Amino acid sequence: MDGVDKTFAALLGRPLITHTLDRFEDFPPVSEIVLVLAEHSVEVGESLVKQRGYRKVSQVCAGGARRQDSVKAGFDWLQPCDWVMVHDGARPGMDATLLKRGLDSVIASAGGAAIAGVPVKDTIKVVSPDGLITDTPPRETLWAAQTPQIFSYELLCQAHHQFSGNATDDAMMVEALGHQVTMFLGSYENLKVTTPEDMAVMEAMLRTGIGFDSHALGPDRRLVLGGVEVAHDMGLVGHSDGDVLIHAIMDALLGAANLGDKGRHFPSSEDQYKDISSLLLLSQVGEQLAAHHWRIANVDATMLAQRPRLGSYILDMKVKTAAALSISVERLSIKVTTTDYLGFVGREEGIAAVAIATIFRPEQ
Repeated sequence: MDGVDKTFAALLGRPLITHTLDRFEDFPPVSEIVLVLAEHSVEVGESLVKQRGYRKVSQVCAGGARRQDSVKAGFDWLQPCDWVMVHDGARPGMDATLLKRGLDSVIASAGGAAIAGVPVKDTIKVVSPDGLITDTPPRETLWAAQTPQIFSYELLCQAHHQFSGNATDDAMMVEALGHQVTMFLGSYENLKVTTPEDMAVMEAMLRTGIGFDSHALGPDRRLVLGGVEVAHDMGLVGHSDGDVLIHAIMDALLGAANLGDKGRHFPSSEDQYKDISSLLLLSQVGEQLAAHHWRIANVDATMLAQRPRLGSYILDMKVKTAAALSISVERLSIKVTTTDYLGFVGREEGIAAVAIATIFRPEQ
């Protein structure tokens, strides 16, 4: 990472910051993102935001000399709102479940402030300048602070206007003003990437896979997508139930874990898979990932269908798919689009789906 802004260092083939931005872009309660970068990286950041089509990023701005100066610079661009999440761009390991836990915590808090953290695993020593141990605090009282750190808009505004010292995080500023700050459970995978060794650890924990599937539409078949039967005059032709959405997700997960593809695990030559529900096969894929110590961080899937209209079915699809994988619906995004009458999808000859899955192996 020498000579490279760690924010843009390659993680699994793309800039580290994109992994972090994706989490907030896909988290429904977040309505606006201000990206704060080193001054020499602002132009690169603006180009990246445009290239990846981040809809929630309203501004890319330069930070300051200190962490609190950078937060203040970003805060000044933010529109007034109820809650503000401050997060390190170099922490791509958080997910929607952690974000929701934090939001629930700050809403329930008395002080309007809550930060992520984890109990320390090691014994901590207080050491004097000459290298002598002066104290050993009780480990059960010590937590390592992380981000996101979440505050009411008014409280964070007050902290940045009234605090005059140097602070290592925003919680310290709020504490100095006499306000209570709640600690909610973060994640040991929510690692801050600072060194090349951190990048290696993060890459060992995170994996991304892509899946694609398409099937022709034909008569006398049920149309099943995401485990949900959709009202239509044709269904997808296939050895199983032809559920292209589930098939794409299966291949994305298997690919991320380097476990082959669905054809290898569930060959169409075997009668046991004839007309089987793809949700059952997806559950088996989830079990295989768990057996190899992988957990699912996020799945983002898109269906391509000219007809029928599928928007009203998506919530049910998410619930059934998430249940099959034993994950929360916050970790799953399902979308649908048409091809504007182009290709086999546009001619209503078939339906296709593409999925991207991110999995991680928890830090031991």
